[in-house]
Amino acid sequence: MIEVSKFTNQDQDYLKIKLRKLDPEIVNIIMSIDGWGKAQEPMCYGLPYSALGEFFQKTKDYMVVWKSHADSMGTLARGIDTRDIPTEFIVDYEPKLPLREHQIVTFNLMLQRDFLLISDQEGVGKTPPILCQHDAKIQNGIAKWGLYVTKAGLIYDVKNQAEKFTHLNVVTIEGTAKQRIKKYELLERDDSVGLVVVSYETFRTDIQHFTSINKAKPFDIMYIDECHKIKNVNSSLGKLIHRIGPKQRYAITASPVINEIIDMYNMLYWMGAIQYNYFRFRDKFCELDGWGNVARYKNLWEIKTILQSNMLRRLKTDVLKDLPPVVSKPIYVEMTSSQRKLYKAIEKGDYEGIDFEDMFFEDVPSELAKHARLAQVAESAEIVGGDSGKKGSGKLIELENLLEEITDRGEKAIVFTRSKRMTHVMVDYFSQYNPSYITGDVDTQAKGNQEVSERQMMVDKFQEDDSCKVIICTESASREGWTGTKANNVIFTSKPWSPSYISQCIGRAWRFGQTGGATGSINVYSLISRGTIDERIEKLLEEKQFVIDSTVDQPLGTQKILSVLDGASA
Repeated sequence: MIEVSKFTNQDQDYLKIKLRKLDPEIVNIIMSIDGWGKAQEPMCYGLPYSALGEFFQKTKDYMVVWKSHADSMGTLARGIDTRDIPTEFIVDYEPKLPLREHQIVTFNLMLQRDFLLISDQEGVGKTPPILCQHDAKIQNGIAKWGLYVTKAGLIYDVKNQAEKFTHLNVVTIEGTAKQRIKKYELLERDDSVGLVVVSYETFRTDIQHFTSINKAKPFDIMYIDECHKIKNVNSSLGKLIHRIGPKQRYAITASPVINEIIDMYNMLYWMGAIQYNYFRFRDKFCELDGWGNVARYKNLWEIKTILQSNMLRRLKTDVLKDLPPVVSKPIYVEMTSSQRKLYKAIEKGDYEGIDFEDMFFEDVPSELAKHARLAQVAESAEIVGGDSGKKGSGKLIELENLLEEITDRGEKAIVFTRSKRMTHVMVDYFSQYNPSYITGDVDTQAKGNQEVSERQMMVDKFQEDDSCKVIICTESASREGWTGTKANNVIFTSKPWSPSYISQCIGRAWRFGQTGGATGSINVYSLISRGTIDERIEKLLEEKQFVIDSTVDQPLGTQKILSVLDGASA
């Protein structure tokens, strides 16, 4: 594993090459290039920047990670080369609102490809060009209609963007079973419908209706939005998604790799980018331990080739040049005496009288439950039935000061927590800021005569009401599908255990339309309880990010995660 970065010394550019483990063959390659040098840091070497091409050519069979971009995809960011794709529409089409040049590139590429993984970074603006190219295909007789499957909280965003940018007749599938049946009957007889938008949950529940409609009037195009949702090949959703077989298939996600490379199999197979089954994929790219778990990866050059041929991946820094920088600001907090007492009890395994919140940790194995419980107390004793307010949370004390500073300079903030209970605690405590909130409890679909969902009303309040200074979010319910560019401050009182999820959270603010506020930056504050599991979670996130960056040698298994959280490798 080789990390490569660029640095400048006395106005000269150089490559810094860091080896994760000493490999004589790689060292010999470095020494064969003119101008090489040994750095003082262990297992680090230097080369003139002009030797970049020669270095990459000689190391093509090794895993090389370019570390110049702050991106949760690392090496995987090398997708299709778009330099030769026109920045003007290649078919006769005019959207209601103009697209930016990089969005027209997406439009044109989708006109040229029957399947594609659209994996632009959060905030680049993926949805408008996707909808516009669908509209153009219908107008030009390339397709008649399509199916768009997404998360429940996003179906109205898709419809709203379609109305804003296109001339499509869009039908959303939601409501009671009786109401949905009426819509299915409409779809069978109404040929003017260009796009059907449905949530994953409804698609799974009503699969017989969709297969029946598809048999009578085959869908020409299918979109799987936030497609990491289908990563589990053994889940009902992971299986049912293959029941519709359109000619054109597009997978959409900013995070195709959440934790491990094997997560990509079902997505790539559904698209048609690979033809072999799961077991062949696993055996081709994974080495298993004695228990059948992935121990390491192999043949990664082939995975990279598949992605480079089938993935559109651009960073915000590549296409949105005016975006402000992201500045990380960790803040270490002392727990209150109430928290320390509870924390020590949990460490000893004494859970008597402690009312833990029953959270759903989709990325945390059950073996790690103790650590998840410690994290709850490190955030606030009130989460587990202990002392309330500032007496039960050092983080609440620090957050009070932080929000005062932010609002004093005329800025807004987004606060993320893993705990729904903590969300409600903060909403009540910071009522003076007229907060909006997202917990997953408010309906993500419009009711009755409502034009927008209750969740979207909360987002609109934050974006449009100057008196609303903060939006407080339960992370699992809010990391996707909304725009919070009125804030240039993102605060984590507790964090998800996946760097991809953190990137998604930050992406609510760090996207097109963001100016950076008074500070000219996106300030990401992490409240970390000193001497607790919080510090080890930060280390865990660094290790997981390395795995995703490198696509790489050693995926983090449960035992490795435990060793980090237990402090064995701290």
